[in-house]
Amino acid sequence: MPRRLLFAGPSLPDAAELARDSDIEVLPPVAAGDLPRLSLAPGDAVGIVDGYFHQVGTVRHKEILALLGEGVRVLGAASMGALRAAELDVFGMEGVGRIYADYRDGRLEADDEVTLLHSTPEEDYRPLSEPLVCMRATFSQAVAAGVCDSETIARLVAVLACWPFGRRSYDGLAAAGREAGIDPKLAREIGQYCVAHRLDPKRSDAILLLDALRHERPTPLDPPTVNRTSFLYLWQTAASGLEIGDSPHQGHLGALRACQLFAADYPSFHRRVIFRALAAKCVEECGSEPLADDAETALRHGEHRGLYRLPADPARLAFLAQWLTAAERETLPRSAQLLTFLVRSFRVNPGLTWEELPLRQLREKPSWEDARRLVRLAWEVNDRVFAEDQERDVNDLSHEKILDLFAGRWGVARDELELAAMDRGLESLDSLVMAGRAFYLLARYNPNLARLTVEAADAPTASRSAS
Repeated sequence: MPRRLLFAGPSLPDAAELARDSDIEVLPPVAAGDLPRLSLAPGDAVGIVDGYFHQVGTVRHKEILALLGEGVRVLGAASMGALRAAELDVFGMEGVGRIYADYRDGRLEADDEVTLLHSTPEEDYRPLSEPLVCMRATFSQAVAAGVCDSETIARLVAVLACWPFGRRSYDGLAAAGREAGIDPKLAREIGQYCVAHRLDPKRSDAILLLDALRHERPTPLDPPTVNRTSFLYLWQTAASGLEIGDSPHQGHLGALRACQLFAADYPSFHRRVIFRALAAKCVEECGSEPLADDAETALRHGEHRGLYRLPADPARLAFLAQWLTAAERETLPRSAQLLTFLVRSFRVNPGLTWEELPLRQLREKPSWEDARRLVRLAWEVNDRVFAEDQERDVNDLSHEKILDLFAGRWGVARDELELAAMDRGLESLDSLVMAGRAFYLLARYNPNLARLTVEAADAPTASRSAS
C-alpha cells in the first residue's frame, strides 16, 4: 500500500487528530535533509504544509525534485508547502489552496508573508506572532464589514510588511497605525474586530491538502529528470547514514580516506567496486546480459558508451597515453589497458564523486573499525603537535612533502603518482593532498601504525599510542 506522509506544524497543529481515520503519517515541519531519509517508492505521496527555515536549514528544491523524479507525488499548501509548490509546479509538484495560487500568480511575493513565531511542538506550536497572509485576509473581511476602508488597510499592510515577521500581531496594530498615520481610535477598532473575527487561510489550505492526500492520484508517466549534482549526492548519502562530510576526520569519510591511503590492497578492492558498478549500469542502461565476470561487462559498457571499439584497434587508442604509464602501455594486454582506463577515469568523468560505492562495502568489513581507529589516532597526533603552535594547523603542511610521502609509501615515481592516486579512487594530486594532510604526521613519524588491509579479517590494528 502506498505511503502517505504529511509535514505539518503551526498551520495545522491538530493534524494528527484530523488524520487519525486514515493511514496518513503526520510528521513535524520539514527541514533540509528530511526528504532523502524517507525511503519512498513510486506511488507514495508527501504533503508539505509547514517547514523550518530559521532554526535549521530549509527544505531544498532539489530534494523535492529528486522525489518527483522517483515517481513520488509531492503536494504543497499553506506555508512552506505553498512556496515550494509555486516554484516547482512546472516540474510536477501539486499546489493546493488559495495561498499557493496567490504566490503562483504573483499576488503574493515575499516569503515571510506565511511565516510566524511559534512555541514548541509540546505546546502545540502556540503562535507568538501573526502571519501577514492571515492578517490580509482578516483585514479584507473588516473592509467588507464596514469597519474601515481599503485605503486604511493598504497603509497598515505597507507598515506591517516592513516589520520583522516576529513582530506582527493584532496587538501591535496600535503601533502600526501610528506609523501609518491612522487615527488611534480607528486602529483600536480594527484590532478589536480582527481578534474577534480572525481568519486563518493557512489552516484552511492545510485542510484542503490533507483531504487531497486522502485521495490517490495516478503518478505522472513522465516524472522530471533530475541531475544528481554533488550537493544532492551529499544530502542523500548523509541521509542514508554514510555521513560524508567535507573534512577527512568528519563522519565516515575519514575512515574511507584511511583505507585509500594506507591499505595495500585498496587498488584491487577499488577495481572490483568500479567494475561491479559499471557492469550494473550496462545491464540497466544498455540491456546487456550480465556476464560472470564484472570486468568483462564493464569493458562492454565502455564500448556501448562510445569510448572505444572492441576488439581494440591500437591506432585508435592514443587517448590512453594520459591514463597509463609508459610501462603499462608497453606490457599490458589491450583489454587490461582499457580496464585500467575505466577505473582511473571513473571519478573524473563529468558528474559526481562516488564515495558511497566503496563505503557501503567497507562498512561491512572487519577492517572498518581499524580504519576508524586510525583516523582517531591521526587526529590525536595532530592535536598534540598543533597545540604547541596554535597559529598553524594541518592545512599549513607542505603539499610537496605530502606527495613525497605517499609516492614513497606506494613505491611509485612522482610523475606517476597521480595515476596511482586514481587507482585508489582519488581523482587528482590535489585530492591526494586533501586526503593525506590529516594523516601526514602520523604516517611520517609513526609509519608502522599507518597500515591497513581492506580484505583480511585479521588486519593490523591502529590501537597503540603514537610516540
